[in-house]
Amino acid sequence: SDLYDPDILRPVDADTKIPPPNTSTEDVHKWWTSLTPEERQHLLAEHPKDLGNLNGVPVDARSEVNEAVMNDDLHRVEDLAKNGVSVNDILSDPSRYGLSPNAVMRYNNAVQARNGLNTSSKAEDAFGRHPPVYLLKYQPDAFGGEGAAAIAMGNPDMADNTAVLVKGLGSGVREGTLSNPDGVRLYQESARADWNKQTAVVMWVGYDAPNTWHDPGLFEPNMARTGAQALAADVNALPVTHLGAPSHMTVVGHSYGSTVVSDAAAGYGMHTNDVVLVGSPGTDLAHSAADFHLAPGGHLYVGAASGDSVTWSPNGNAPGPAGPRLVGLGDDPSVDGFGATRFKAENPPYTANPIYDHSHYFDDGSESLFSISDVVSGHGDALQHDGMIARQRGEYGLGEWVDPEVARPATTGHRHRGPAG
Repeated sequence: SDLYDPDILRPVDADTKIPPPNTSTEDVHKWWTSLTPEERQHLLAEHPKDLGNLNGVPVDARSEVNEAVMNDDLHRVEDLAKNGVSVNDILSDPSRYGLSPNAVMRYNNAVQARNGLNTSSKAEDAFGRHPPVYLLKYQPDAFGGEGAAAIAMGNPDMADNTAVLVKGLGSGVREGTLSNPDGVRLYQESARADWNKQTAVVMWVGYDAPNTWHDPGLFEPNMARTGAQALAADVNALPVTHLGAPSHMTVVGHSYGSTVVSDAAAGYGMHTNDVVLVGSPGTDLAHSAADFHLAPGGHLYVGAASGDSVTWSPNGNAPGPAGPRLVGLGDDPSVDGFGATRFKAENPPYTANPIYDHSHYFDDGSESLFSISDVVSGHGDALQHDGMIARQRGEYGLGEWVDPEVARPATTGHRHRGPAG
């Protein structure tokens, strides 16, 4: 491979060539480890924007580069704000200040990334400590300006348990998904679930998601399949730079993100121990749990609130408990015979809004968040002990439109006690 051509590896200076984006993760890691500490430090100081997005470079180094690039994007605008000129003044007439549309777009997404880092920094582990936070991916001009990024709470290179969270409809850097509290809640509950071990949760906003309920892309899997390829590459890269014993890996998909996760596992070779799907509109390329090709001992877990109309969409247009079903994106993983372990995910507040349950799987104290955290902490077997196993849709041959969970009252106050418990 020309990756080891001396012109690429030496000398390291301002004109240093880093491996191209299509270089394998393993080769990138070999290249990085071949550099001397001085050479690495020089590269970090130069912070070429592609370096922070190279799978195979350690998380802390990637984050240092990405934050430097993010700060460049911020300062390009904010440094102009002086002598009574505000940032809003600049953004209202950017050409007057010599700013291109691309610079404005990068600035707006840099603000969202900074907000996401600030939100993630407020997370607490089981001892009340704030985990280190890393900007693992930063591509503010991806997807026509929607942006791509990933933020890690805790270091995936050091963690015993790592989770990657993939959100669905309307997610994007521009849309503020990096500040969504679901990742913080998942980190905190998972850290309490096994406080003897280090936890990392990655908020992954790395694909072009459908934007609204009226987006045609919501009703077909092409965006999910494209995103699945990127997700598989990013997830598979994490073990390459991990230090010590392998981390227990869980990939969690919510809503359209569950279709992305399903396709990554079934169609694009994503390697993980466990997969969790919540609020799934269908698994597209996967038709059973076996199609996820999980590591030995791994399991597929599913959360589907009985009142979540999105989870009824895979079964066609017959009436469900929340009204007519939508057109789905494949098989329903919560039905009997699919091969998944279904956990309790009911929500107590009654509401006539069929979408309410769909957006509350990560509420603090909920059945769903508690159950997901059991899995993320490597204790999926504790679901039975904790009384969190739910019955499958269509059990006893009653048909997949019959959900035993409809008749069960929802419960609250589910929290792992941590070291104080």
